[in-house]
Amino acid sequence: MTAYTRTEHLRHELAEQIRNGTLKPGERIMSETRLAEEYQVSRGTVRRALEQLKKAELIETRMGSGSYVAFNGGDMSGPDGWTSASLRSGAPTTTELLSIALVGRPLALEGESECERFYEIARRRLFRSTPVSYEVSYLPAIPALREVIERMEGLVDGSISKTMKQAGLQAASGYMDVSADRLGPIAQALEKTPETVFLLSERHNFSDDGTLVEYVRSFLDPSHFTLHVTAGKNGGNHGDR
Repeated sequence: MTAYTRTEHLRHELAEQIRNGTLKPGERIMSETRLAEEYQVSRGTVRRALEQLKKAELIETRMGSGSYVAFNGGDMSGPDGWTSASLRSGAPTTTELLSIALVGRPLALEGESECERFYEIARRRLFRSTPVSYEVSYLPAIPALREVIERMEGLVDGSISKTMKQAGLQAASGYMDVSADRLGPIAQALEKTPETVFLLSERHNFSDDGTLVEYVRSFLDPSHFTLHVTAGKNGGNHGDR
């Protein structure tokens, strides 16, 4: 068997395990050394096979950690919400509501919103019982939203998007900034140390008339999240899980 056919054989074997669910989204693939031993091939063959799987977007490589099964490009910022997207990707997450409180306008919204009071909604998301994100959403406390939250004694079906929809808060446009920052005081909720660095996304959503309807700060575990940017005729910017 030539080096090329060995590479193709290994690529096919691993791709089939990913497609039939033997290797699940987010699961770490065994090391190059172990793969070489398992399939009795050279490490060069393993590297070539993994590179082909990466180009096919079946796996992703995390520096210093190894190769992991990809989440099928599940866009977590879609209109039907994170939970539906994670279910489509085959790797459902669970969401924990931590708190809902009425607060003053965040400093980040000075000049972007005339609303003086906001609902601050803190949640964390878990993948296989491991916290992978912590997000705080700020919704303008307009009368319609206050009525919904007070009537439901919280969120509609635990969903911010459903709660916003019932209150007539519809996002039509927006932008997102992504950086990195230490977790600081929220570290305990993510079972990390305060010095741990996570991705930080800040998303501003606006209605058709330019009124701010939602501001979200999300701390994302970089071992579970990447930022994927596309460009071109059908391109746009979106975050992949």
